[in-house]
Amino acid sequence: MLKTERKGVPDLYDYCCDGSFYEWLNTEKNPLSQSMVARQICSAPIWYNDDEALTLTEDKYDSLDELNSTWKLAHISSGTPEKRLPHRPYKQFQLESEDNLLVVKCKVRPVLLIKKVSCDWRIPGNAAKLFHTWLCLPLFSYKPRHSQQYIIQDQSLRRPHQFYFPQGSPGLDNESAGKLLELQFIPERNLSSVKKMCFTEKPEMRRPFALTEKAFHSVLGHISVFLPGIELAGRSKEWYDFFAELVQEEIAKIV
Repeated sequence: MLKTERKGVPDLYDYCCDGSFYEWLNTEKNPLSQSMVARQICSAPIWYNDDEALTLTEDKYDSLDELNSTWKLAHISSGTPEKRLPHRPYKQFQLESEDNLLVVKCKVRPVLLIKKVSCDWRIPGNAAKLFHTWLCLPLFSYKPRHSQQYIIQDQSLRRPHQFYFPQGSPGLDNESAGKLLELQFIPERNLSSVKKMCFTEKPEMRRPFALTEKAFHSVLGHISVFLPGIELAGRSKEWYDFFAELVQEEIAKIV
């Protein structure tokens, strides 16, 4: 991935998090006790929320030969579900009679793992068939169209719906925004660890990395600002208040 010109205040979040915003995992200091942990940076397919959703409508549909049936795109607002999908259920789409087809786009991008949630909704009472998911914060790298002023606003924690992530080693290749509007639960099987080459540990190898504890509490604190109904207490709340004040003081000295 090509690196873009850095526009945020360099090393600010490292300084405000007592020296490090990211840290290596799977080391003697931070052994990786399980495949994935909260705070870790992984990659996952993230779907886009467009201004208007698209659906598929029947073009030449044969209920006896669905594989060779044809479909066409339409705006989902063009009619009721009953009008759009008169022959439901569809076997090939595994679509039940009350389900609707929705066309979505996705891109594999970095995500921050926040919390693992497992449930037995699909097969109630069967602990061996739990559905494992992670609440993830998708990370979007800034583009040339994002001005330095725009990025500094995020870094200053002035936008409740976005959290600035610095680049680093370990860390992301580019400055990025954690878009809280895109928070998603992602099946664990669709997640994979992001790894970078680590030369500071022996043996030298590609290792996973995560946010430090203080950096992670900063993100959680910002989520509580975006969702004020979430009452954040204890260490996360105290740390975020301190972190936000320190960041804004440091930026005010420069900008």
